Amino acid sequence: MAELTAVVRLRPARVALLVTPGDRTSIIKFMRLSACMWGGKYNPIIPVFRKPPKAWASDFPGDISGFEITKGYVEFFEPDAFVEAQPGLLEKAGLAALKDTPFGGRVFALDEVLAPQPHKDWAELHVGLSVIDCFRDAYRTEQRFHRRHAGSAMTVASAPSSGLAEALFGVYPDLPTASYFSEQFQEVYEPEALPCSPEAWRHVMFNKVATPLSVTSHTIRPQRTWEDDVKIFVFDPGQTVDLIDLWNLRSQPAPIVPVPLSWLPELVADMQQIITEEYRPLQGNPNGIMRNATLEFSRSVSNQACQKALDLLQPGLPSSKDQFGTLSVKNYRDRIWDKPGGGMMNPPTRIILDVEEKRITLDVRETDSKTARYDVLKPSFASSYGSAQIRWVNSVKVANYGAADLATIYPFNTFDRSQPRLAFGADDILIGSEGWSFSHRYSGVNELIQFQTQQQAILGFLERSGMTPRLSEPGHIARQIVDQLGGLWGTRLIADAKTLNLMNDMAGGIRRRQNGSEETFEQFDPRSRDAKTWVEVLNARNKRSYNNWTIEHLTKANILTLGLETQCTNCMHRNWDTVDRLSYQLTCRRCLKPYEFPQGARSVERAWTYRVSGPFSVSDYAKGAYGAVLALQSLSELDSNFRSINFITAVEMERGGKKYEADYIAFHEPDRFGRQDAPTLIIGEAKSFGQGDLIKPKDIEKLKELALNFPGALLTVSVLKNEFSDGEKGLLKKLVRWSRKLAPDGGPRNAVLLLTGHELLREPGPISNTWKDVGGRHAEFADFHSTRVLRDIAESSIQIHLEMPSFEEERRQAWNRRQRKGPNDFPRMPGQWGIMLHSMSGPTTVASGDETAAE
Repeated sequence: MAELTAVVRLRPARVALLVTPGDRTSIIKFMRLSACMWGGKYNPIIPVFRKPPKAWASDFPGDISGFEITKGYVEFFEPDAFVEAQPGLLEKAGLAALKDTPFGGRVFALDEVLAPQPHKDWAELHVGLSVIDCFRDAYRTEQRFHRRHAGSAMTVASAPSSGLAEALFGVYPDLPTASYFSEQFQEVYEPEALPCSPEAWRHVMFNKVATPLSVTSHTIRPQRTWEDDVKIFVFDPGQTVDLIDLWNLRSQPAPIVPVPLSWLPELVADMQQIITEEYRPLQGNPNGIMRNATLEFSRSVSNQACQKALDLLQPGLPSSKDQFGTLSVKNYRDRIWDKPGGGMMNPPTRIILDVEEKRITLDVRETDSKTARYDVLKPSFASSYGSAQIRWVNSVKVANYGAADLATIYPFNTFDRSQPRLAFGADDILIGSEGWSFSHRYSGVNELIQFQTQQQAILGFLERSGMTPRLSEPGHIARQIVDQLGGLWGTRLIADAKTLNLMNDMAGGIRRRQNGSEETFEQFDPRSRDAKTWVEVLNARNKRSYNNWTIEHLTKANILTLGLETQCTNCMHRNWDTVDRLSYQLTCRRCLKPYEFPQGARSVERAWTYRVSGPFSVSDYAKGAYGAVLALQSLSELDSNFRSINFITAVEMERGGKKYEADYIAFHEPDRFGRQDAPTLIIGEAKSFGQGDLIKPKDIEKLKELALNFPGALLTVSVLKNEFSDGEKGLLKKLVRWSRKLAPDGGPRNAVLLLTGHELLREPGPISNTWKDVGGRHAEFADFHSTRVLRDIAESSIQIHLEMPSFEEERRQAWNRRQRKGPNDFPRMPGQWGIMLHSMSGPTTVASGDETAAE
């Protein structure tokens, strides 16, 4: 039985509306439905369009299609379920595969979400946990123990048709079959009915008044950091695109203060109060840095209106105490539809909603099914049963640090959740930035997780990518080595040049002889070495190691096997037998005749020696397997932490009659640092020891062909020797230049990581320590920023071994060569980040789109 650790987090179901941007009726209807769901205020609205609305046109000047924008919204929000405002939007968003799933409850028409059930005169939610459970819990724990003050809750007396009341305060559906939502809210909170006005806004903002929208976050604690300052969002409710932006802003970490543009003159004093209260010292910072609010204008608000608003606000703001001003002004939208671009800037992130979390141990049964169970977390206030298919979600993050051959890392499956099958039965599981998201309907149950081996998982991924993959013989040898050493962690035992060379010298193999036109093959057994030889190698290794390696470590790992050499008295051949095969009567391996065990006093007649066994007895450095497994071990801890890594070695692939091969393919746990990234796909080319050019042109071409099939993959080239030859460096420079072609996200098409024996055969610890010890050019890149994450290490390795400028430096030089429209503009550059930078050009004025500081 294998044990894995996991973290389970309870969260509300995330239900997204797919809608054309101008469909105000559907947007209002969805906002009202969201007021009926636990966590509904965080339900995203995803626009589906071919041509962008006029207010958004400047954000999409031909650099990205409408389909790609919608896809980016879906990837950012990772909804559990989708609601179509009209038929066909699911297909337009690239989500058609969700309709083919045998598990219901993922896709709904807008009219189905709160449709009456047969033989009932009321309507229940068909997705999400009903807010009625929140009302009951609030009454039981809070409301019944306190005398309810007038004005402690409010509803809108008469909602305007624009959708403003729904977006600011929340409004319940006006369906007769759903009237119980407003009736229950009335009964529990006894709200005051107010018109949708600046007075109501002020009452809610400063008095913490309960509203239909606020109670949907019952028991939910949004996860925020010191960087998440208040954002005041000025918008035009007459524009549906502004309603979409406002609604979606709540799913980002910064607390939002929404201000309708027409109300702004009446709310100037209130906004100044919020800005002044937010302007305070950053705790723990010795440099006097102050926190400040951000004033963001929606995309439909004109530059003139922005300036007018600033003219009203600025006279009442406090004097600045640092160089950043008391208020940051921003009139561009965070491009949440874009993927992170080459590390050039921090991308926007989705807020994490904390409700309950626990760390668990999963006991995986070592059977064909490889299953484990865990107790489901449920909202403490949720009723035991409900009609909705998805009422809440458990997001599970499983860690596997190399000891068990179980897959715990998968590429995200946002658009097609049919694979992998991780849940029992027909349930499909969303794999995304929060882990594996299991949807739940009932309380008091446990969840069954079905695991795959790493080989099954990665071969399955390759098959879904259109490849026909299979493991070659070296791949099976490498898998045996890892299994025999107890996982990647155990490969530290062989991570030494002299140890590997001695093992290879002792390995058996096949000798080829050429005699004219005839070619013969001769197989020879592994060679024996005495204990003295091994002790000398291990002692020399221990002098430079933190460990105290002994022969027992090697015998317990079944790398070495103890045996006795004896000499046949018939043909004088020296035979070698393991201890369990020794007897008074022995049989010669050469002449096959019996001979007596030598019991005399002459030591030359017998000698205790060791031989390598199992996969370690294969010649040519286990057919290259040592280089592959040591590269994988190094990759698992290059960024100072031992990370989960799932892999297969020596895989051959075919697609459309064309053949491909890789020494290993791996999924690396993402480098987080507060970000929520997809796993890194790694394609590796590994070489062992040798003289001259080990890396050939065909190896580089092989990597490039695979890179074209897997855009964004990290290409790794490794050798066990400490330096690349001049010929190898020339080939690697060509690969790096080819890989640095700009991808749509503004980063390189593929990152390239170069590893040598310094990294593969190093002692445990941060790579920065290794590079400091090596000295020279390596030491120049031993700082934190050069070794922070895997892609930074990749860039550093290129500069160390090839003395090429970094990708960022190359791009900077290219930008400086580009023409500028004006002296204050950014240099012209392609890609999504170029579009953002161009929209921000100009140093001071709001009209230019810059984010500036105001006093």
